[in-house]
Amino acid sequence: MIFLLNRRIFLKINKDRRDNLFWTVSENYLARGYEIFNPDSFYQVCLLGYAFKKYQMDYFVDFARSTFLKFNNKDDFLCLAFLTLDKNLKEELFKERPGLISIRKNYCDEIFKTLTFTRNTSFAHELTLSYFQFERGIYPKAHKNIVEILNLIFKSSIKDVNELMDFLSGIYLKYFHLDKTLSKEKIEDTKEKIKSRKTLGLKTSSKSNSQFLKDYELEKFNIGSSEFFEENYENLKLVKDKKDGSAGNEDFLSVIEKNYGQLSLGKNQIQKLENSISKGIHSNIKIYWTKGQFKEDTYYKEISLEKFKENYSEFEKNKLKYLRGIRNLREVIKNSLLKESEEYSLYSKSGSLEVSKLWKINYIEDPKVFKKNFIDDKGQITVDILLDSSASQNEREAQVAIQAYIISSALCQLKIKNRVLAFNNLFNYLTIREYRNYNDDISKNKDIFSYQARGSNRDGLAIKLMNYLIDKNKEDRKFLIVLSDGRPNDEVNLAILGRKKLDVRDYTDDFALYDTSKEVLNAKLKGINVLGVFTGNPEDLPKEKIIYGNDFAYITKLNRFSQIVGLFFKSMANKLN
Repeated sequence: MIFLLNRRIFLKINKDRRDNLFWTVSENYLARGYEIFNPDSFYQVCLLGYAFKKYQMDYFVDFARSTFLKFNNKDDFLCLAFLTLDKNLKEELFKERPGLISIRKNYCDEIFKTLTFTRNTSFAHELTLSYFQFERGIYPKAHKNIVEILNLIFKSSIKDVNELMDFLSGIYLKYFHLDKTLSKEKIEDTKEKIKSRKTLGLKTSSKSNSQFLKDYELEKFNIGSSEFFEENYENLKLVKDKKDGSAGNEDFLSVIEKNYGQLSLGKNQIQKLENSISKGIHSNIKIYWTKGQFKEDTYYKEISLEKFKENYSEFEKNKLKYLRGIRNLREVIKNSLLKESEEYSLYSKSGSLEVSKLWKINYIEDPKVFKKNFIDDKGQITVDILLDSSASQNEREAQVAIQAYIISSALCQLKIKNRVLAFNNLFNYLTIREYRNYNDDISKNKDIFSYQARGSNRDGLAIKLMNYLIDKNKEDRKFLIVLSDGRPNDEVNLAILGRKKLDVRDYTDDFALYDTSKEVLNAKLKGINVLGVFTGNPEDLPKEKIIYGNDFAYITKLNRFSQIVGLFFKSMANKLN
């Protein structure tokens, strides 16, 4: 937290883990804005997550950014806000997550000890120390304004975000000094915003935000990622909920359908897949296969459409560059894999309409008035493109979607069968999102821009599924391209969830890494040519190398993407020849 003086005493949480923990407690993987508090301890993140679950905190964040956070005492304000949340929410939080009682005690002990023996240098320091003295029955030796503020905090009973903003605005206007270096006009303007903050509140919310918040008030399941809880979490064990929850597979299934769309494979097909691959470390993992089609217009459908627009707009910004990349990759593939191929065409019942042949329909009842192109090569080709769509890819959604679109479009232009799927894990489910299948028209490629990152990732199971599916193809040359960050991680039974423990083993650490590597090797042994396209952070490159060996590409700039992927196809062509 910003106002803490010695941050070394707290358990460090990097951004991925912090986001994951926050989403888990808030039960809202789309929530944003809590980072204004800059939390860096386990308890701080949990409390903020619960605040976003309990209150409509997105309005608070917007209001704070337009007012309080513009001044040089913003850290003092955030300290006040956090302590107010702590007083009003901690008991409710403990009822849901009883293990946090011990974690908060350790957190408070460390803060109290540190601030007691550290020279007082700020309002936030004095307010925080006095707050914990108050809690311990010690009357603080503090400025009278601090004591008055503490009395207000401990008497407060805040039920919603409006009350929270009213409470904080009142204290700020009475006890805080605005930055004297700012112009008088700016100070007065901000004061007016604070005074009239009701005009900035819930009335300005969009329909989608209101629906979203309504949905999540009703939602009682974790929709966020459970990944990246992989090390240095001894305290996590304290949060184990020893009570059995009432949630079952039907509950989880309804949540997944609501978020991902309708199931698109039959139950018998799903059962067959599960019986074939859900074994060993993956026992009892269920499969949910969807094309992202929703039964009705819902908030989640709206979110999917918004994600499509967001990703596609990124493509549009540099459309000419990406189209050039598609052409370049197409030529590389054509001159390598299809080097000795011959193209020919036949008249068919589908394909490109030949106007000169329309007379056949009426006179000789011959429906073959379309021309279809074929390629006669050294064995037909299939290419599968598998996208890691776990929450760790959240900041790279557009980049991953564009990369997949470039590869698939180049292949489609060459009439090479290709399938594009995305995977992530939620609860005890491996979810597969199908964007296009082998025989779909090239127009289906646009669906790839619906790519959305959430959940965790069992890379090994996803690749095992692909091995099973691809192995059934009759084509001679089979390729699997996996776009991932090299961090397989699916901690299903997260202690912080406080839900019924699932009969599924966690998938973490080196075990997950080497299991994924094993499945890549199995693919190669089956004659599947595998390429890993690394979409993660540089520090995870060694993990990517363990998984894919030398068959991976690290692409830092999208304008080199086609060139590097093209080199892979060239290399594979040379091996096959």
